[in-house]
Amino acid sequence: MIIKELQELGLSLTESKVYLSLLNLGSALAGEITKKSEVNRTNVYDALERLIEKGLVTYVITANRKVFQVVNPKRLKELLKEKQEKLNRIFPDLEERYKETKSKEDAVIFRGKRGIKTIFEDMIKERKDILTYGAESKFAEMFPNYQKQWNLKRKKAKIKIRMLYNEKVRKEKIKEKINLVSMKFLPEKYDFPSTVHVYGNKVVIIVWTELPFGFMIKSKEAVRSNKHFFELLWKQAKN
Repeated sequence: MIIKELQELGLSLTESKVYLSLLNLGSALAGEITKKSEVNRTNVYDALERLIEKGLVTYVITANRKVFQVVNPKRLKELLKEKQEKLNRIFPDLEERYKETKSKEDAVIFRGKRGIKTIFEDMIKERKDILTYGAESKFAEMFPNYQKQWNLKRKKAKIKIRMLYNEKVRKEKIKEKINLVSMKFLPEKYDFPSTVHVYGNKVVIIVWTELPFGFMIKSKEAVRSNKHFFELLWKQAKN
């Protein structure tokens, strides 16, 4: 049991066996440690060298022979403290690299109605203008009450939306008077079964199945390419 815990503290299996055997012996020759630990003699010497480097074991020369002995086990605490200090020194750099990597790209899937609401709440939280194209009418169909609440939040946050709809819903949508929304219509051949939202550094694709799900991509490249595509469609669309 102690061997396993020594391993968790950073010692190898061989080092743990040699260290514990020497601790029980008090001081000993390499041969005695080999017998006590049941570790191959060559491996015992290697382990002793590493333990000496870590300051856990020392030795004295007696009659031209090395007699090994364990340093006070408090040294283990000192080792842990040293490791913690090293981690503290490099941690800011590690965290910064992690943030840089995460900021470059990330992807998350949201499932079910609750997941879709999480996406729309994120849009409000971002407070960035939104580009939308695709089957957007599904949002109002699936969340009639929430859609009204969401638009009120969006208006309060002064978030503008440019929306591209299919021509076949023109009569329905042209009647809607929604603040901070610009809309255009594409020919019926441009029929998107899903909805794409582009905002901030994120692109979200929502598939409106019975159990809807959304795929959020956090990527500057994805945003850039989707914005280009949106602008091409916007130029072709009609008011």
